[in-house]
Amino acid sequence: MAWRSGAAVVLVASSVALAGGLAGRLASAQEPAGPPPPAGGRGHAGPRYHELLPDIGRIGAQVGAAAGPSWNPYGVGTGWQVSAFIDLPLARNRAGRLSYEILLGLSGGKSSAFTITDPLAYVANLARGASPADALAGPPRAPYTVRRQVRTRLRLLEVAPFALKYTLTGLDHARLRPYVTAGLDVALTATEEVPEGSAAAATPVDAAVGEGGRPPELATRGIPGGEGNLDLGGHAGAGLEIRISRGLSLNLDYRLARVGSGHALHAASSVVGFHW
Repeated sequence: MAWRSGAAVVLVASSVALAGGLAGRLASAQEPAGPPPPAGGRGHAGPRYHELLPDIGRIGAQVGAAAGPSWNPYGVGTGWQVSAFIDLPLARNRAGRLSYEILLGLSGGKSSAFTITDPLAYVANLARGASPADALAGPPRAPYTVRRQVRTRLRLLEVAPFALKYTLTGLDHARLRPYVTAGLDVALTATEEVPEGSAAAATPVDAAVGEGGRPPELATRGIPGGEGNLDLGGHAGAGLEIRISRGLSLNLDYRLARVGSGHALHAASSVVGFHW
């Protein structure tokens, strides 16, 4: 019996030693090989570490609102413009980031006064027996007013459903990001000729006659007819983003938009951008 007790003791000691060795190996296998990686955004480049990383809540998207002067088509000249946009990240490389942009803009203005000639009033004066010179001169040598001073009031709605924006990130250490953008536009143009001075007090007969004819001066300026005109076009622009914080920026922006054929809208904007 003594030898059996000794064998049992030896067997128990061997089992304890084997279990201890396995536990030690498992513990060493579960220990990390080195320190944990640094959290996103702790690097020297600042905001760029947070972008395109949805797990920490920042994907590099931006929404913004802009306002500033505009230089309008159709001879309208200087006016105003406002716009809003959203940028969604597509890809990035070492030099910068490519985004998909949707833009909505509204611009307006009022031209300086110019003279228009009403062709129907001219014909009506001829029909009343006036000579060509008297028909063109209008009252008192002919019944109906042919020449009037007017101003063009313009409203132009610009919708860009597809645009690309490339932002350079090499100046992140200075909180500056230059960018360029280009896209396709749909432009809705509405114009109105507002009588100027004494022409604003036209008689009902003059107003009725004038409704039927389109003055040739409007066609010369390229002003679209009707209540509204829809055109396809495009835009290109450039700007500078100044990062105030990770979620806020102030931008300086310039945009050139082509409206129809041969007409352009220039817009200079101050922009407030919100990033997430």
